[in-house]
Amino acid sequence: MCTGASSQLKTSLQETKLVQKASEVCHTINPSNWYSSIQNHISNNSPKQALLIYTQNRHNPLCILSIAPLILKACASLSMIYYGKAMHAGSIKGGVASDVVVGTSTVSMYGKCGYVVSARQVFDEMPVKNVVTWNAMVSVYMRYGATETALRLFETMSDRTAVSWNEMIAGFAKTGDTKMARCIFDQVPLILKNVVTWSVMVDGYASNGEMKAAKEMFEAMPERSFYVWSSMVSGYLKKGDVEEGRAVFDRMKVRNLVNWNSLISGYCQNGLCSEALDAFSKMQSDGFEPDEVSFASALSACAQLGSLETGKQLHNMIIQRGIRLNQFILNGLVDMYAKCGDLTNARLIFDELEIEKNDSCWNAMISGFSMHGYCREALEFFNKMEKSSVNPNEITFLSVLSACAHAGFVQDGLETFKKMEKYDLLANVKHYGCLVDLLGRAGRLEDAYRIVTKMPMRPNDMIWGALLGACRVHSDINMAKRVLERIKLQDDGCDSSCYVLMSNIYAASERWEKAESLRIVMSNRRVRKIVGHSSVTLNNT
Repeated sequence: MCTGASSQLKTSLQETKLVQKASEVCHTINPSNWYSSIQNHISNNSPKQALLIYTQNRHNPLCILSIAPLILKACASLSMIYYGKAMHAGSIKGGVASDVVVGTSTVSMYGKCGYVVSARQVFDEMPVKNVVTWNAMVSVYMRYGATETALRLFETMSDRTAVSWNEMIAGFAKTGDTKMARCIFDQVPLILKNVVTWSVMVDGYASNGEMKAAKEMFEAMPERSFYVWSSMVSGYLKKGDVEEGRAVFDRMKVRNLVNWNSLISGYCQNGLCSEALDAFSKMQSDGFEPDEVSFASALSACAQLGSLETGKQLHNMIIQRGIRLNQFILNGLVDMYAKCGDLTNARLIFDELEIEKNDSCWNAMISGFSMHGYCREALEFFNKMEKSSVNPNEITFLSVLSACAHAGFVQDGLETFKKMEKYDLLANVKHYGCLVDLLGRAGRLEDAYRIVTKMPMRPNDMIWGALLGACRVHSDINMAKRVLERIKLQDDGCDSSCYVLMSNIYAASERWEKAESLRIVMSNRRVRKIVGHSSVTLNNT
């Protein structure tokens, strides 16, 4: 089945489930209050509940003019195009499709669901448009990178607000064209250039890693918002410049939860997980209650550290504080338990997920099984994932190939590698590394060497090391010599592990002179052996 058809089937099934569930809820809602209930759910970011209430009460004689924009917004939020089309048809039948608010909501709904042509058709057919309508259409084009079309539309606007200019700046920055974004920023009328406009431009630079330009504009701002402070912190941390990111954070005289979340997630991205958990605690000491984003980052830190006890404490906090269990929180819990080795709890949460599982959730379980030696279970989960509505990605295949390599499932590994073509995925150097490791462990050194020499990319030290390691295990000195000769042909040579492995191979065969000569070569070339280290946790320390 093609990707488009699969996506449509998936959406249709979601909406069918929604309609089926509608009959089980909302019976206690007073018909006179259902409009208010829908409005409250939209405001509280619960669009699914809003649609459930509407489905149960859609025959209520309440004027469709007032309800249509809310339902269209809910459909856009959930990307439920079929439900949105039904609402559009209902508004035409009810004679309110020509209303500017309903029409604008319809344009936005089609755009957010990916139906750009339909959005433009509704836009063109609207008898009356206001600046919000024009902004909505420009936003649709910018969302999908149609910057030239958006610019032409923008230039024909008779009236522009600050939102109009901000949409254009953010849209160009999102495509990486910060030069054009800056050009538009410089054209914004002074009366419309507010703190949001400045913040959008700074964020555009920061999101594209242009921190020098971001800093210059940040320092020139007449006033700064919480948002722009977070953009600067996130921008530096995303580039790995932790010191600058922390320095910007420390400059804030007043902070909000978003600023703290930027710091915590940035620490996690840079592998500074202890610092992330310390910041998580300090945030609470400063009087801020963690939200879904805070907990998702903290769970990620626990997963990377392998800190099961701290992860369990976070899980209890989530339950006690009634934190909404969204996709990020549930993925974080599954990932944390899986990486920490508590596969029973990981599986329990995974099986009880009421929301649809995404590829990150499946990957967390598969990689958890793989890294803890449950290789057969990893393969079984991979097969289940293939039968679900979620397609595996590059990370999935990496976990499965790793499981096959460690368990010696040669045939399963080779078949899995071939399946990447089925999902239009290109194998990268890590996938080839797993394949070489798989064949090397099984003693198929010729096959492994052939794959290395025919790889579409340059073999790295990890791949050469895996092949030399296999030569050592199987005491194949001749193949080891061929590998070493091949390594020498590479301009950059290899790291210390290749030389150490080769030296150990000679030592194992009692060819001490050869082993010593390699050590001398390492010394002459100033190749330093990387010192290994391990860490253990005792009493949560």
